[in-house]
Amino acid sequence: MTTALGSYTVKRVINLKPVKDITDRAKRYRAQNAVKGPKKCVVCGAGGKLDVMHLSGDESDGEPKNLGYGCRRCNAALAAGFKRIGSKVRTRQYNPGTVPSFEQYCWAVSNHKRESHDEGGSIIHATPKRKRIEYARRIAELKGGRRDQVPF
Repeated sequence: MTTALGSYTVKRVINLKPVKDITDRAKRYRAQNAVKGPKKCVVCGAGGKLDVMHLSGDESDGEPKNLGYGCRRCNAALAAGFKRIGSKVRTRQYNPGTVPSFEQYCWAVSNHKRESHDEGGSIIHATPKRKRIEYARRIAELKGGRRDQVPF
């Protein structure tokens, strides 16, 4: 997409991965932007706190015709109904069994390369946000203000 702004030209490149190559979280973010229609629950008509729900139960189908706003109650009831009849594709929730240790996290931070899907990134992703904050503080304490040195 190219936009002319006076004497400046801004070019925006949209690089979307195919649906099969993205995480379930990314699918939900895409769905948030693709939903059309009035902001009310398509099942009961309620307003207020609404989420995007997949009307067919297939969460990999992010087409606008499959998306609608739904209250949490109706969305949960719809999901339970699809689960009961064994229909469609449910979201694969990423739920690691154990939290990586501080040593594992330090290894991951020192070996992970941005934009690469490597083992270090997997460990960082598996670490809950509150633990990442705690570990980052511990790393900062170890560094003692030396920004150019890795403490481990």
